[in-house]
Amino acid sequence: MRKTSLFMLPICLMLASQGCIIVDHEHPGCVGDACYEEPGEISFWWAFELYDGQTTDWCNVADVSRVDIVIYNSYGDPEFEALDRPCGDMGAIIDNFWPGTYEMQLVGICPTGYVTHEGWWEFEVYSGRNELGELVLDYLGDCP
Repeated sequence: MRKTSLFMLPICLMLASQGCIIVDHEHPGCVGDACYEEPGEISFWWAFELYDGQTTDWCNVADVSRVDIVIYNSYGDPEFEALDRPCGDMGAIIDNFWPGTYEMQLVGICPTGYVTHEGWWEFEVYSGRNELGELVLDYLGDCP
């Protein structure tokens, strides 16, 4: 038994009771426990609700030519934006998200530029791969 460890015990208990802030010096903007987490990536594919309630992942059947993707952070600010993505991409893999809660909006746009489909999803990102699966956009109306 070392005398220094008994001497340091009250000091450690005092510091622990007051709390502390962890600062990651490799990532200077990072404060808190999340500093030790690695960023995550999300992957998903889209499908579309049709006028009769059925779903399809075929863009031409749903009459969708482009998809807008906007992901908002927990403060409601856009964190990622990809507008006018070809619908034929069928989905996306997006990386470099810090772990946390996000909300995503997908908008399906027909060849004339009219919004025919839309969907909103809230999801959690964890370090590593995050598979969101198939996201079905709601039918809003026909393409004029």
